[in-house]
Amino acid sequence: MNQLTRLAGMLMLVSSVTHVLQLKVYPLEHHVIGAAAFGIIYFFIGLFLLRHNRLAFWMGSIVPSIGGVLGVYRFIFLHPNPFTVFHVLIDLVVVPICIYNLKKSRV
Repeated sequence: MNQLTRLAGMLMLVSSVTHVLQLKVYPLEHHVIGAAAFGIIYFFIGLFLLRHNRLAFWMGSIVPSIGGVLGVYRFIFLHPNPFTVFHVLIDLVVVPICIYNLKKSRV
């Protein structure tokens, strides 16, 4: 496993924990519950990335892209908070790594 894939997997696992942790920090609102749901999905993507699963590269390209867009929307319109900035930054690292691995594996 290359170091970039390991980094992406570990970042997804960290992100999954901090996504779910928001349930303890903020009041239960629809965007907090949605973020926690993304955290559960990110946990499995992180595990699959650490196993170097090709499907994980697809999921790691698509799901964090959606999560990042929703995170920016959440920050601007619903609830600006440091968790959201942290999560979007992680998405900005993970998505290109997964796309790179997809392109590399096609050769």
